[in-house]
Amino acid sequence: DVLEAAGTKWNFLPFRPGLVGGHCIGVDPYYLTYKAQVLGHHPEVILAGRRINDQMGKFVAEATVKEMIRAGKRVDGARVLVLGLTFKENVTDLRNTRVVDVVRELEDFGVRVFVWDPVADPEEAEAEYGLKLLRVPEEAAPVDAVVAAVAHEAIRALAPEAIAAWTKPPGVLVDVKGIFDRKAVAKAGLRLWRL
Repeated sequence: DVLEAAGTKWNFLPFRPGLVGGHCIGVDPYYLTYKAQVLGHHPEVILAGRRINDQMGKFVAEATVKEMIRAGKRVDGARVLVLGLTFKENVTDLRNTRVVDVVRELEDFGVRVFVWDPVADPEEAEAEYGLKLLRVPEEAAPVDAVVAAVAHEAIRALAPEAIAAWTKPPGVLVDVKGIFDRKAVAKAGLRLWRL
């Protein structure tokens, strides 16, 4: 809602919170902070940003678990579908993807995690992270929760009713990038949590 209102300003840039990974933003700040420290500067803001970003996978996983508990679901043995694995929307690049952090944290809670990514290379996902990608998201059904982790066009195009059909009521939708309309999600009967 806040970003939508801010978007009415002509020069607004719509940055959204999310899982910051990849080969640039997830890594390059450390080169800058190292050099700054060598020169005697204390780049606290940059380092604080990296600390926060490095913990986002854990934060999203914990939020997912809390929402499942609020929905009356048992966490140990729960089934969760993660939509998206690449580090950024509409790219095939899996380097330094932080979605893996969400998957691993959920697994630590005893959750059975399924991953669908319409653009990632399944062989690369298995070789790099040991994850077998689903061919279609429905393969995971029924699930207790769905985590929309990456805003691929194919994921944005999913109807909340379709997501609800994959879940055991009351279904939980964790919308990391804020891509789904709140009213449509509520109408589909899903609990919604957004980053």
